[in-house]
Amino acid sequence: MRQVSKAQFARWIATSVRWVSSASLVGAICVSAGLAADNDPQVVKALSFSPRQSNVPYDKVLEKDIDSCTSKYETRNGFEGLVIYNADGQPLRRFADANGDKQVDQWCYFKDGIEIYRDIDSDFNGAADQYRWLGTSGTRWGIDKNEDGKIEQWKSISAEEVTMEIVEAVKLRDEDRFKKLLVSDAEMKMLGLGEDKGSQLATRLENARKGFLEFAKSQKLITVSTKWAHFAADKPGIVPAGTEGASQDIVAYENVIAIVDNDGTSQQLMIGTLVQIGNAWRLADLPRTISADSVLADSGLFFPAAASNRAGTSPTEGNLSQEVQRLLTDLERLEAALKDENGDRSKLHDDKAKVLQKLVVATKGTEEMELWVRQFADSVSSAAQAGEYEDGVSKLRQMVGQLANLPKGKELVPYVAYRQLGAEYTLKSMGEKVDFAKLQSDYMEKLEEFATEYPDSTDAADAMIQIGLNHELAGDEGEAEKWYRRVSTKFPESIQGKKATGATNRLSLEGRQFRLAGKTLEGKQVDTKQMGKSPILVHYWASWCGPCKEDMAELRKVQAKYARQNLQIIGVNLDTDPRVAKDAIDGGRAFPWPHIQEQGGFESDLAVGLGVLSVPVTILIDGDGKVVKRTSHFSKIMETALENLLTMPAQQVANPAPQPGKQANKPAPAVPQPNARKAQQPNANPAGKQK
Repeated sequence: MRQVSKAQFARWIATSVRWVSSASLVGAICVSAGLAADNDPQVVKALSFSPRQSNVPYDKVLEKDIDSCTSKYETRNGFEGLVIYNADGQPLRRFADANGDKQVDQWCYFKDGIEIYRDIDSDFNGAADQYRWLGTSGTRWGIDKNEDGKIEQWKSISAEEVTMEIVEAVKLRDEDRFKKLLVSDAEMKMLGLGEDKGSQLATRLENARKGFLEFAKSQKLITVSTKWAHFAADKPGIVPAGTEGASQDIVAYENVIAIVDNDGTSQQLMIGTLVQIGNAWRLADLPRTISADSVLADSGLFFPAAASNRAGTSPTEGNLSQEVQRLLTDLERLEAALKDENGDRSKLHDDKAKVLQKLVVATKGTEEMELWVRQFADSVSSAAQAGEYEDGVSKLRQMVGQLANLPKGKELVPYVAYRQLGAEYTLKSMGEKVDFAKLQSDYMEKLEEFATEYPDSTDAADAMIQIGLNHELAGDEGEAEKWYRRVSTKFPESIQGKKATGATNRLSLEGRQFRLAGKTLEGKQVDTKQMGKSPILVHYWASWCGPCKEDMAELRKVQAKYARQNLQIIGVNLDTDPRVAKDAIDGGRAFPWPHIQEQGGFESDLAVGLGVLSVPVTILIDGDGKVVKRTSHFSKIMETALENLLTMPAQQVANPAPQPGKQANKPAPAVPQPNARKAQQPNANPAGKQK
C-alpha cells in the first residue's frame, strides 16, 4: 500500500467538498461548548460532514462519544481511504480516493456498520455529481451533472422508490422533482411502442407535466407531516414484443398506489402506470387522490383489465382484497358521516372502531396491519378524549389483548397501550371535583411504568419526554435533565431523541456561545452573528399562546426603554402556518422586530435544536454571543439580567447557572404546544407533533 501521511489525507477531506456541514444550513442553531482537547481533530472534521441529499438515515455521533471514535487508513477495492470507526469497531464514514490523485472523491456514510449512502465525484473536480443510496437505504442512483445538489436524472430507482419520490414532490410542490420521474422523450423512443400506444402514453405524459402544480396545490391528502408508508400494486406484467406494434418486451405496473400515513391515518394516493426502462422505473401518469372504491373502476395503459383482476387476490400479496375494499368503503362512509354534526357520534365512532378492528384482522401479519392498528388507536383515543366515545378506553384495552394473539401483533401493543393511557387520563380530568395534583402524579407514575415495560418503543421516548417536561415546568430542571438524557442516549436518531438532546442543551445554555440564523416571515435572512456587539433577546412564541403575547407586550416596552442601548429582539415563531403568525402580529406592526419562522413548527430545526417543548422561551445574549440568562417567560428575573447587562461593566454581569434541582427564582409555567400539552393533558399524538 502506498503510504500517505495523515496530514495529507486531512487536507484531502478539508478541501475536496464544496459543502462543509449542517452548521451552514439556514435556520441552524449552533451551541458550542468546546470539544475535549484530546479529541482527534481529523475525526472531528470527518464527523462534521453530512450527505448532500436529505433524509439519509446515517449514524451520527454525540459530542460526548467523539473521543471514543478512531480513524484508520485502509485500501478497499483498490481505493485508498480514511475510515472512521466507533467504539464498537463499526465504520461510520469513509473518504476514498478512487483515481489516485490524492483528492477525496467518494464520501461514504454508514448505518449499523452498513454503507447506506455515497456522494461521488465522478469527474474528479472536487464536487459530487452522483448520489447513491445503498444497503438497507434503497437502490436510488441520482445524476447531478451541474453539481448544484439537485438530481437531474435517475440512473437507477425502484418502483417503490418512485412512489416515495412522488409523495415528496407533491408535499414540496416540487415540479422539477416530479418531472424527473416521468418517461422522457428519449426513453419513449427506447420503449419501442406501437403508434397507438405511443400516442396514448405521450398524451398521459403531457397531462402529467402540465397538471402537476395545479394538482399539488389543490389536493388535501399530502401535507407537510405526511409520510410514505407502503407500495401497493399487482405484480408487474410483460407486454411481449409484437403486441400492438411494440418492437420489444415492455415491463409495467398498473394502478400503483402509494399508501401514506397522515398522523396515524392510512390513506391512498393513486400513482397509476409505472414502466421499467433499464435499471430504473418511470412514471406515466399524473397522481390523483382516490376514494376507497374508485381504484376498482380505474384502468391501466398496458393492461386495461388489471384493476378488476385485483378483487380476488389475497391481501398478503400486497394487494387490496375484495373484503378490504368493502371495509374501506364502509370506513369512508363513516368518516363522511362523522363530519356531519347531526349524527349520533358515539354510535358512529363505535361503528368506525369495529370496521378498523376488522381491517386489522383482514391484514394480519402484513405491513398494512400496522397502519390500521395505528389508525384505530389514534381514532378511538381522540374520540374518547373529545368526550364523544365513552367506550373508547375499553375498546383500546380490548385491542391490546387482541394484538397479543395476531401475527406481528405484539410489537404494536405499546402503541395502543400508550394511547389508552392518554385517553384514561383525559377522561378522568373531565370528572367533577378532580384532585388534579393526584391525577397528575398518578399519570406520571404510569408513564414511568410504561417506559419500564416497553423500553424500546418510540412511545417510551415520548413518555420520558413528558416526564422530563413535567419536572421542568415544575421548576425541577435537574430531574428534567436526567429524563431528557435517558431519551437522547436511548433514542439518539429519533425525533424524540433529538428533542431531548436539544432540551439538555437548552437547560445548560447560560455561559455558552449561542448562534441563531434563519429567514423571517418576510423572507429576510437574520443571523445573530452578524448583528454586531448589541445585546439580543430571543423569544420563542406561537399565536395560540396567551402568555407569549403577554411577554411580547412587555418586550415592546423594553425595546422602547432601551432603544439608545441598541437592544435587539428576535422572535422565533413556532406556528405551522406562517400566515397565522403574520396575522397574530398584524404583519409585524404590533411587534416590530424580526420574527424567524420555518416549516414544521415544533418539528422544525429551530425548535428541535433546543428541545423547545413549550412556549414561551426567552434567551438573553450579550454582545459577544454568550448566553447571559435563559427563562421561559420574560420574567422579572430576565428583566433584571437585561438591566444589569446594559448598565453594568461586563465583568459584573456574570450570572452562574443554577444548581441542578435548585428551586430559587422558580419561573412561571410555560405553555406546551397544543397537541403535546405534556404536563397538563396528554393525547394520541407523539410529543411535539402538530396537525
